Amino acid sequence: MAKSIVEELEPLFNPKSVAVVGATNNFNKWGFFTFSSALDGFQGPVYPVNNRETQVLGRKAYARVTDIPDAVDLVVIVVPAPSVPSVMGDCVAKGVKAAVIISAGFAETGPEGKKLQDEVLRIARKGGIRFVGPNCMGYWSATSNLRAFMFPLPVRNGPLAFVSQGGNVGGAVVISGYHKGVGFHRYVSCGCAADIQIEDYIEYFGDDPEVKVVLAYIEGLADGKRFLDKVSKVTLRKPVIVLKPGKTDAAARAIVSHSGALAGTDDIYEAAFRSIGVLRVDSPEELLDVAIGFLTQPLPPGRNVAILTPGGSYGVLCADACAAEGLNVVKLPQQVIAELDRVFPPRWSRGNPVDPAGDRNFITYLTAPMKLLRVAEVDALIFMGFGGFSIFASLFASFGRDSGGVFSVQVPMRQTPQEILPELRRALESKDVEQIKVALRPVISALAMLTGTYNEQEVEDFCRLVASAVAAGRIDALLLLNAFRPAETAVASDGARSERLVPEEAIARFFRAIAEQWVADYKKPVLTTTFFAEDQPRLQGSHYVYRSGTHAARVLAKLVEYKEFLERAGMAQPAGMVIGSTGGR
Repeated sequence: MAKSIVEELEPLFNPKSVAVVGATNNFNKWGFFTFSSALDGFQGPVYPVNNRETQVLGRKAYARVTDIPDAVDLVVIVVPAPSVPSVMGDCVAKGVKAAVIISAGFAETGPEGKKLQDEVLRIARKGGIRFVGPNCMGYWSATSNLRAFMFPLPVRNGPLAFVSQGGNVGGAVVISGYHKGVGFHRYVSCGCAADIQIEDYIEYFGDDPEVKVVLAYIEGLADGKRFLDKVSKVTLRKPVIVLKPGKTDAAARAIVSHSGALAGTDDIYEAAFRSIGVLRVDSPEELLDVAIGFLTQPLPPGRNVAILTPGGSYGVLCADACAAEGLNVVKLPQQVIAELDRVFPPRWSRGNPVDPAGDRNFITYLTAPMKLLRVAEVDALIFMGFGGFSIFASLFASFGRDSGGVFSVQVPMRQTPQEILPELRRALESKDVEQIKVALRPVISALAMLTGTYNEQEVEDFCRLVASAVAAGRIDALLLLNAFRPAETAVASDGARSERLVPEEAIARFFRAIAEQWVADYKKPVLTTTFFAEDQPRLQGSHYVYRSGTHAARVLAKLVEYKEFLERAGMAQPAGMVIGSTGGR
């Protein structure tokens, strides 16, 4: 009986021992970095193979793979291309089960290189060895904590899996993901993909329950029909997002010289991808943006979007971006207009995008999304300026920085934190939203009086929203209670000093919890944006702030595209997976 793809690739992703052929003490050679990368975290033995050095980085070196006295599951090869066939022959003789060929100089160089690649493939198949590459930058497997990289890359475990035909693009996406706070359960730089094909990796990732979203950078495919057959089974279970260049003749020529792949006609690729539900993106940044969208958001019911913006100009830009992506900036029902009329100043936009025209009423501003999301005609919300440039971040940060309060706001309350604490403790133990709401009411009411005109219904709605976030563990209630008090009056449930945060961090944490609660309550996407963020956005919990309305609209359009594919396939959700269920911690 033929092995499944999981069985075939098990030795690759979960080896018990590794050898690096070409490992060296010479800092100027790739063998140094490859060997040191493999040593970083892998718990099994890692053997250096070098026929000129007796020790590498303090470890006994062997002249050939066959000289290693113990069993070797995986061999990483980083020697000149002409030497690779003999090394692969030694691997067969040793009983090695998998290999990674980092060495370049094969099909990407022309006919002679292709002959050499075919010879390596012939030898490997004789011994039943499955291998990555050649001409690749290596791979990462979280289950074995193995970084078999050409050079060290920062990578964390997480719910993504990624196969890349380009090492530079792959490495850049992995590093960007690390800085954004999102991790990869598997990452493979497949290079020329002489043996294991891109669709094989995608099939393997599709069967891995730890992988929630599959990413791929594809320059060309050896067998288009095989790709369609295999990947079409994966897209019904989880999203597959692909970056495929080659839309121009110049790019197509570059692809041949880079990976030896045939780019193919772009229109054919586009139609093929759409037919099986593959989501195509246009840049490495978008590859990650869309993946994070699937990790943090539910699938939208449809294409209707509402936009909330602190200023009209960015709302206009976002509306343009939505229209360009085929999203409908929906006309709001008159009932919603009337509700917002009662709480926003008369100068507000009275339409979608919703622009409160500079209104600084904190409570009103953060309850407006609830009025929009509960409208049946609204399928998703884009909240502009929620992070970074948020008017409320600057508002809170500007109040009494020397007071020592987390938000740097000293709110006058009828009860002190010490008086509120016993009731709050009881409410937290009950985990009852109503009890928590009552206990937090003094804080929220005081905040409402400080930041805007007091409106009983607005305060009631906001109290329930915050209480729900507290009950779900999204907000630390004691942190919230201390947020508006000087440091010397802070309280803690265990008598210890309560956690203190700088104002900006506290505000970001509070806003993040509110956004997560909107998604949880209404089961609709809520994509938030910043304006000209100096720092790279970072995934926090299950919330991510996009750089602009254009980025958010593009991500939302891909969520819609996938939802519509599933509907055509007769499915409401991917089989065995709940979208938006993980924050990629």
